[in-house]
Amino acid sequence: MEIDKLKYYIAQRLTSLTSINVYNEKVPDGATYPYLVFKFPANSTVVRHRKDWILEIDYWSNSYDDTDILQAAIYVKSGTDSIVGLDSSTQCETEGFYYCNVDFEGEIPTDESNMSRYNQRFLIKVD
Repeated sequence: MEIDKLKYYIAQRLTSLTSINVYNEKVPDGATYPYLVFKFPANSTVVRHRKDWILEIDYWSNSYDDTDILQAAIYVKSGTDSIVGLDSSTQCETEGFYYCNVDFEGEIPTDESNMSRYNQRFLIKVD
């Protein structure tokens, strides 16, 4: 599976799992909070016949009340009543298959006043 296809599948899944804005790598000027930004910060690692990718998701809110981004992070990790979350999930398409699991998650301190930030990192194994 090519990285562009993987980014597309991840963007679609994140959009369907959350009610906050989803951005791929860059946030446009004037973006409305709360939002999440996802990126693949490192090159893939080839393990036999598959590639392993790191998916990093940063959640941002311009409020001390971080309820929106924490709920979005829960949905992304564990899913909703009708959509499977990313943790321990699989995606099977005609052009590729991936398995995803959470590697890290936690609050990220920020020096900016009245801001909340949360981060999740997933390992994606692509055949």
